[in-house]
Amino acid sequence: MVLALALTVNAQSVATQKHEMQSGETLYSIARQYNVQVKALMDMNPGLDPDHIMAGQKINVPATQQNNVSVPVVDPQQQVVTPNRPRYKTLHEVKKKETIYGISRMYGITEEQLTAANPSIKKGKLKKGTVLNIPYTTDEDAQYQAEQQRIVEEAQKPKVVMYPTIKAAIILPFSKEEEKMSVESQKMTNLYQGFLLAVDSLKQHGCNVEVFAYDEMSPATPVATILQKPEMKDMQLIVGPIHQWNVKSVADFAQQNHIAHVVPFSNEISLVNEHPTTFQVNAPSSLIYNQVYNRFSVIHKDHNIIFAMMNDKNDNMTFFNDFKKDLDVKGVQYSNLNMSEFASIQDMLQPGKNNVIIPSSGSSSAFENLCKKLDGLNLTSEYTVQLFGFPEWQMLSGKNDKYLGKYQCQFYTAFYSNASSARTQQFNGRFRRWFNQDQYNTFPKYGELGYDIGVYFIKGINEFGSSFYENLHNYSYMSMEFPMMFEKKNDWSGYQNRSMMIVTYRSDGTVFVR
Repeated sequence: MVLALALTVNAQSVATQKHEMQSGETLYSIARQYNVQVKALMDMNPGLDPDHIMAGQKINVPATQQNNVSVPVVDPQQQVVTPNRPRYKTLHEVKKKETIYGISRMYGITEEQLTAANPSIKKGKLKKGTVLNIPYTTDEDAQYQAEQQRIVEEAQKPKVVMYPTIKAAIILPFSKEEEKMSVESQKMTNLYQGFLLAVDSLKQHGCNVEVFAYDEMSPATPVATILQKPEMKDMQLIVGPIHQWNVKSVADFAQQNHIAHVVPFSNEISLVNEHPTTFQVNAPSSLIYNQVYNRFSVIHKDHNIIFAMMNDKNDNMTFFNDFKKDLDVKGVQYSNLNMSEFASIQDMLQPGKNNVIIPSSGSSSAFENLCKKLDGLNLTSEYTVQLFGFPEWQMLSGKNDKYLGKYQCQFYTAFYSNASSARTQQFNGRFRRWFNQDQYNTFPKYGELGYDIGVYFIKGINEFGSSFYENLHNYSYMSMEFPMMFEKKNDWSGYQNRSMMIVTYRSDGTVFVR
């Protein structure tokens, strides 16, 4: 940043003007009136006796202020003009018996500051009638410089640009050349369809949007060719691509052209590094896990916690072991159970207390195995058992509903679609009417993901324009499936979604999300 510096200009040649003295005027008052120094008046009027000036007498006055011409301060890069001020704070006419020390104390400055501003005076000797330059105090100088810097910084902030029409590009592997749509292309088509529903909803509220769709997998138009299209630089939003080998080139392009870039799926930890306009919807697992550990320890700190080693091929040992380490650091007690010795759980369960069991696997087979073994214990009502698990448990509804409610199953997740909610059912009905089909039965629901991305980013850019990034913490959206709470990884990176939910199935069949 280029900081403004205070500048002064010494006048090389001074034009003059005439002033006719009025009754009561002094050389000091004339100096103040014309913002000049008394010495300048004396130099312009040789032989003038300052103690014997009569009304009607005409004296020469400099047309400019010698040795004290103040000019506006200009930042050479930004051409920012900041306010100027006189070189000195005021003038002081020395009275009888006044000293340098006394005058300095009067104005809150040091003797050194006073003599530096008046090199013609000798320390300790002042003549009555001498007019002194009074400099600003150290605090006043600091305040002035701080204000100068603030003005320059404010002027350097980019002006907010609002967009009458928001242009959005979707780059997804539609694979239109395929004879039959693959599962991936069906999912990507659903995402695009959900995005179009978002655009339609926003248009009904006065938001103008243009959407440009490109096939990431088209051999005739690879991503590099897509980025060369003339309309791409005019985009305010790019969603995609999906494949890791294409993401960086689009992120680079978005950064160069200051375009918001959304990556829907990749949870690569370094994805947003040095790409300040890129948004990572699917956060890295390590970020999610840390939030899970913190939320769990708050909710269940006073409960009886049991970690169950399932010995399943899908055991998530990183999550499982790090979870226990985190509780160790927090001083939260827990027990360890191996499913090969399940009978020992009888000694671990505590009556009258909530017993929370955390299995090492989120697979449906591991879940069913654990629930069946718990059923076999025939526990009395004084034993409350709750299971805490994984996002995959969203797919257990149906044949496992009895277990989900009976054991008040609770799981963490970055996304959740509540099929029984009125909002989800309305969306599904609208999706069906628009596209004559249901969303592809997958996990997550890609149509809802596309809708959430579309509404969140287009609505935000429409409201805040080019200052969208600076206003993320002033902006919220009630998601359909994917809550979005973006934070910068560091000062030079893009944004990662830090949103995480805890979903709980209740015994009455309802679902609680927090």
